Amino acid sequence: MKLRALSHYDGDTDTRFGDCVLLYNQTSLTVYDCGHAKHTNAVTSFLISNPSISQVHIVVSHNDSDHTKGVCDLLDWLSKREKYEVKVYSHQYLRHIDTILDKIDDGRRNRESLKRTLLEIFDNIKTIIERAQQYNFSTVEALKGKSVGTGVIVGPTEDEFTDVAAKAVDSRVDDTIGEGDAEETVMNAASVQLKYKLETVENILLCGDATPAYLKSLDSYEIIQLPHHGQLDDAKAVFSTLKDSYSKKYFISDNTGSGANSGGSDKLVQYMKDEYYNPAMNTKNGIVAINSGSGVRVETKPQGVKLGEMNYRFW
Repeated sequence: MKLRALSHYDGDTDTRFGDCVLLYNQTSLTVYDCGHAKHTNAVTSFLISNPSISQVHIVVSHNDSDHTKGVCDLLDWLSKREKYEVKVYSHQYLRHIDTILDKIDDGRRNRESLKRTLLEIFDNIKTIIERAQQYNFSTVEALKGKSVGTGVIVGPTEDEFTDVAAKAVDSRVDDTIGEGDAEETVMNAASVQLKYKLETVENILLCGDATPAYLKSLDSYEIIQLPHHGQLDDAKAVFSTLKDSYSKKYFISDNTGSGANSGGSDKLVQYMKDEYYNPAMNTKNGIVAINSGSGVRVETKPQGVKLGEMNYRFW
């Protein structure tokens, strides 16, 4: 498999385009999140340029709009083309409603009221599942161990994502998970984690905005996505769990923007420089492309949909 992580457009770093990572071979494409309509256009252009692809897997890591906003537009396009086998993977919280109800245990809720609340809180996932089912696409529960093409979901566990749902509903408890400065909101914490083996024979972990507390077996990966768009404290928590953090390669899906909640990686980039880490592959600098072989070069490449100013290509 090859990897292509989409970036900003026409030099625009004020807009929060969110995440969109493509993993592909000649016949299959996995889309890990799609946070903006521009990303949707880029994915559809990619599919048109690669007509041998017939299977499309869409993984929704979590509910936030900067990871989901372009997914329904992509489903609309795929339905009109009528040539793709499409599967959508996400957490399906209603399947675990009794477990979540037991974890809340406040004596005030019943199954129906909890169901309504979960659908309101995880509204983007609800809309995506409904749209996929409207087109008779497969909707697959993103459970640990579930295959996604040639990849596999490696987290979170059922206990972890039902904890997240319970905390999201229960106003009596804190809505964060994790320790110290690496805490994440419950919406981020249980992001679906995806493992793929690339053509470089390297294993990569994609983890969205997951809390580092939920990331397991990190030493088994050669390339690790640093969570939450390169948030410094999350990255430090990842580094601290590794036997040799300097031997790894790192990937950042930056979400720089002008909004107060934008996720920039500048502090982490400086920290890694100060600590003599190799620079992370960072979408703030343009498209990240990981292919076969070794070595790095930076190139500019005009495209029908301009995907950032630079391509990072690992041969």
